[in-house]
Amino acid sequence: MRKTKLSAIVLSAVFLAACGNNEAADNNTNNAEENSNTAATNEEENEAAEDQDPITVKTTLFPLEYFAQEIGGDYVEVENIVPVGADAHTFEPSSNQMIEIAEADLFIYNGVEFEGFTESVQEAVEGQNVEMVTASEGIDLISYSHGINDDHDHDHDHDHDHDNDHGHNHDDNNDDHDHDHDDDNHGHNHDDNNDDHDHDHSHGDEDPHLWLDPKRAAEQAENIKNALSEANPDAADTFEENYEELLTQFEELDEQFVELSENMTQDIIVVSHAGYGYWEEEYGIRQLGIAGLSPSNEPSIQQMEETIEFMEDNDINYVMFEQNIPENITETVREQVGAESLELHNLEVLVEEDVENEETYFSLMEQNLETLNTALR
Repeated sequence: MRKTKLSAIVLSAVFLAACGNNEAADNNTNNAEENSNTAATNEEENEAAEDQDPITVKTTLFPLEYFAQEIGGDYVEVENIVPVGADAHTFEPSSNQMIEIAEADLFIYNGVEFEGFTESVQEAVEGQNVEMVTASEGIDLISYSHGINDDHDHDHDHDHDHDNDHGHNHDDNNDDHDHDHDDDNHGHNHDDNNDDHDHDHSHGDEDPHLWLDPKRAAEQAENIKNALSEANPDAADTFEENYEELLTQFEELDEQFVELSENMTQDIIVVSHAGYGYWEEEYGIRQLGIAGLSPSNEPSIQQMEETIEFMEDNDINYVMFEQNIPENITETVREQVGAESLELHNLEVLVEEDVENEETYFSLMEQNLETLNTALR
């Protein structure tokens, strides 16, 4: 009886092992087939991209270049016309660049009067086939602020909406965000009613630096995706998939900013120029821009003295330097206060170090979060 039972047990074990091996073999076969199908699909997409000329894209800002490249993949050929390390506020394209833009399929620019040369480009490419794409089209904007105004009400209700429609309800007439631009606001005087911009690189009533807000950056990326899909409808599904991957990263970045805002003990940053207004709107991070909205606006001695006094009165111990903006004025303020220096990246353009390190939009924003964590916690 014992031998019979033992034999039965052994036979059962052998049978189960055989079944397990067969199941494993089936799973391996299925996995191999799935991997083969995926590889075949990717190969087909690559071959399709190779079979047609890429969409040639010219951009004016690093984030726009990055979004277009990530969404377009092998279907696009993207170049940012602003050189590495340049000041995007004051850049003017050369005659050769104007010709290259006219010969491109898409010219993607930020808008909101950020690029002072947009009208010149429009005139130069008139009658050509290049499509002018405004990345800020249809996105809710905020009124710009040069910095801290003691009369300004900063009691904001930061309601972070994380749904997929990225809805922003920004009523420019809302008293909670009534940005006064008088002499009390560190003396920056801009004539916003001058219709003749004459390439003075001054901004209008609205803040153009929306790419620094993850939610609005996602909307810019969506505008770019739509433009690419119109240029090459056959690749629209690929563009959509690539955009969805970006969208996940934007949402994760937004969550990190929300976490920072919920744990910060200080809410004011002093920066070279006031390009970070959307962080106040979304996360309650207030800014004091030494040079106003554009770094080309050199502050007066009185404005610098007011900045120094404000930092001392509010116990602000850090000054933020930016990657493409001259340091002399910011360094003067830092020395007078005895503050520490930190690096904040405005993402307008890369510098050589960024190129060498193969930085991305998200890696640079992660670095900004580290800087803000140091300054505000």
